[in-house]
Amino acid sequence: MKPTIYVITHYEHNHKSTEFRRNLPLDDRFLKSDKNYVYYLIDQVLPPELKGKNVLFEKEIDGLLHKAGARYFAEWAFLLAEAKHSFCNYPFFMISSRFYQKNHWLNADLNCRWDQLFAQFEKYNWGFLPSYDRPLRWIDFTWEKRIKSKYSKYDFFPFTENTFSLIKEVLDIDIPNQYHFCSDLFCNYIGFKNRESFLQYVQHYTPLIEKLFDDQYQPICSLDEYVYPTGLYKNEKPFTFLLELLTHSFFFKTKNKFFAMHYYGFYEIDENKTKIKKLSSFKYPFWLKVWKNLRWQWRKIKTERPFAPILGRIKELLRN
Repeated sequence: MKPTIYVITHYEHNHKSTEFRRNLPLDDRFLKSDKNYVYYLIDQVLPPELKGKNVLFEKEIDGLLHKAGARYFAEWAFLLAEAKHSFCNYPFFMISSRFYQKNHWLNADLNCRWDQLFAQFEKYNWGFLPSYDRPLRWIDFTWEKRIKSKYSKYDFFPFTENTFSLIKEVLDIDIPNQYHFCSDLFCNYIGFKNRESFLQYVQHYTPLIEKLFDDQYQPICSLDEYVYPTGLYKNEKPFTFLLELLTHSFFFKTKNKFFAMHYYGFYEIDENKTKIKKLSSFKYPFWLKVWKNLRWQWRKIKTERPFAPILGRIKELLRN
């Protein structure tokens, strides 16, 4: 089958309105490409830019998941819909229509990389794309001090002690005693070689969803016990924070390796052994690497521990 890229698109929310600074038009690197893009629309009306394009309407595929996606699952509604209805062509990648807004570090647009990306499926069953203009690194899952600290409200970590008890109970993964580090590849920019590998991935998370939701995809308990709103994002869906936290737990549990395209090349990721192996490099000016990483270090100081909570407390004191 023809390799396919499914672009999760909520046009009304992310591209039409100019109320929020982040809302930009659909990127021409999607619209003017001859690659096999299929737009998976959360909207119920076809945007004018997508006339004549390959389009799927989520509501027509599964009305229940469309409603639940708007409240709880976000892009995971796409994964659950594919597991249930099998409408995708394989191999495929799923990305967001806001991909380029989150990935300014790219030195070439994806249309120059898709052939290389899909070629990786000759060896690997799963692949990831980068997100958030950050180095390829390991995220520390140590959580007790973060939750119990008096500065925790200044640190983005919207989880509770119950979160990790739930993960141990349902997925049989002890964080952080077993699963201490996770690769920094989020946003579910993920690819699958075939439906078998897709189902293996999704079925790993199904017990968690079945534990918290009924067959109509409505919560059967208060989700705030496990993950709570932060108020930092428009149309926030806190449950997606939990799903994102566990994005790579499948690979840790099954010991399967996957490949990742990052800003400087292709890599093999072994979540279970916490190892990253470079497969190939892209041409990337050294001075630009240095500049971007310096900017990243400054952003890290403002947004991550140990300095972010301190800066947050200082700002609060100054306001008072």
